[in-house]
Amino acid sequence: MLKKRNITYKKGIEIILYALVFLYCIFHDAIYSPDTPSYINANIYRSPGYPIFTRSIQIVFQGYFNFFIVLIQALLGLFAVYTISSKVRKILELNYVLHLIFLVLLLFPFFSPLQVANNISSEGLSYPLYLFFLSFSLDFIILNTKKSLIYIIICSIFLALTRGQFLILPFVLAILYIFKYKRTVFNRFHLTRFMLLLIIPFISILADKSYHKIKDGLFISTPFTYINAAASALYISKAEDVNSLENEDYKHIFNDCYSFISKNKWLLSSEERMSNAEDYKHFHRNLGKICNLTLHERGTAYFLNKNNTIVEARYYTEQAAKAMFPILVKNNFKEWICLFYSNLIYGFKLPILFIFVLFAMLFSAFKAIKVSNKNVYIILFLSALILSNALVVAFASHSIMRYLFYNYSLFFLILVSIFKYINHVREN
Repeated sequence: MLKKRNITYKKGIEIILYALVFLYCIFHDAIYSPDTPSYINANIYRSPGYPIFTRSIQIVFQGYFNFFIVLIQALLGLFAVYTISSKVRKILELNYVLHLIFLVLLLFPFFSPLQVANNISSEGLSYPLYLFFLSFSLDFIILNTKKSLIYIIICSIFLALTRGQFLILPFVLAILYIFKYKRTVFNRFHLTRFMLLLIIPFISILADKSYHKIKDGLFISTPFTYINAAASALYISKAEDVNSLENEDYKHIFNDCYSFISKNKWLLSSEERMSNAEDYKHFHRNLGKICNLTLHERGTAYFLNKNNTIVEARYYTEQAAKAMFPILVKNNFKEWICLFYSNLIYGFKLPILFIFVLFAMLFSAFKAIKVSNKNVYIILFLSALILSNALVVAFASHSIMRYLFYNYSLFFLILVSIFKYINHVREN
């Protein structure tokens, strides 16, 4: 009887937590951030997932759009939190305190500054999808659930179509699959599953291009990836880099952008700073201006003046950035790699956290070759997810919370899994 009351009490606390978060969300208005109009208007440089999601809600609920998008995002997000927290509790056999800590970490993004349920931005959809992906992946790798691969395929495609930074997730899972089935990976059953995981990103790319063909008339991937990446290359560039470009249009765009950011002192060389970290902070503060205000807008304006449509102008600007990026990086590699490293470390806040995750991944990879232990696989999977996302973000943009918060709770799970593995070793 006492045990039953204790279970009821514990479940009551969880229900109260979920209810408080839900009430917090629906009693706060929808947030229109600077990115919101581009999602609602389905601009060409936005991946299709969230614009389709918002357009569907607009069509169904019309004048009540603001209320229902918050309601739907809150319900979807909280259900995803419940799904992954329940799965982790079962797999890692968490006691109630550890489970509650993990639950609180998962609920953090619903509050300021992120407010994923209230913000009309892609995180309102990508955060729940990411948690579902984690849950299905743990089912797939740890529990060997048969249907989980189907759910992973569906979830991965929708997630990549919502936020392109997650395109590589199936590759990470595929690598873990090799470690898990290292002795039998080449038999027909496991090889088929492994190949399916590798194909998922290409299906996502095809779906993205098909969407733009239907909506915009061009069979292209969502432009903006290289514009973001080229912003870092522009930041470390020098005026004479124009001589390495062959295309006359690209030369004009580079000269125009370089002149503009030089005038505004947004370049690495605009002033002497004390350290690489200070160079990065200057870049971090000005990336939006270099990327959006300079390369994106001025490149688009240049191609519009050549009698292209807005869709074509956006696409040609992306192609210009794609062509410039490797050349500028090659010409200024030392500066770029220092900026990239500082960007990566900034995302972890402390170098020790980066070292911890890197060591956890390398150690668990080494152990996974020799032993079969669920805690080792979990450490390897979670640390690989954190590092891969941090590397993608550092390569393509700047390390801000909006791009990195998905994995904050995973640091805690890695620690728990390490202690679980240590206890397992001691007991045996």
